[in-house]
Amino acid sequence: MSPEGYSSITVPDEVFEQGTTVMIEYGYKSVADVVATASAVALERDEAQLAQILAKQLAK
Repeated sequence: MSPEGYSSITVPDEVFEQGTTVMIEYGYKSVADVVATASAVALERDEAQLAQILAKQLAK
């Protein structure tokens, strides 16, 4: 069981290996930091795409 305030996830070995590769290459201190950054980047991309769609709609 995970400590209070934490969750555990199961990912394929290949995904975990990619995470550790990113961790080493970019100097992250943990896989959790890699996951947090990847999540933030994905959300920012979604927000940027939505902003572009909105701008196109407003330009019409």
